[in-house]
Amino acid sequence: MTAHEDVPYREQRVAPPGDLRQHTDEAGIPEFTGTCPVCHGSNVFALPRLSPGTVLKGWPWRRNGGPVAPDPEQHRMDCECPVTHPQDPLEHGGCGAWWTVVVRPAAPQGS
Repeated sequence: MTAHEDVPYREQRVAPPGDLRQHTDEAGIPEFTGTCPVCHGSNVFALPRLSPGTVLKGWPWRRNGGPVAPDPEQHRMDCECPVTHPQDPLEHGGCGAWWTVVVRPAAPQGS
């Protein structure tokens, strides 16, 4: 494991970490863990699910037009290491790097 680096804060999109993993916590919430590729800080990112009916389901002609493969859920995961990096204007932690994560569907119960 590489030690954390105190790099200056800079917002930038980077490739996802090589050790990025998705798992589901005890409450069924998908979580991603990985090491920031820029500062090497450890990160955890949870994605709570919304309750049915709280978001629109798309345009009616798409809903009723036959089966359409759902787009994979993509989310932005920001470096949230617990270190305040130099030049961080908000001093909230993280080095400013971010990457895209794709939520894999949960495995069926009993498999």
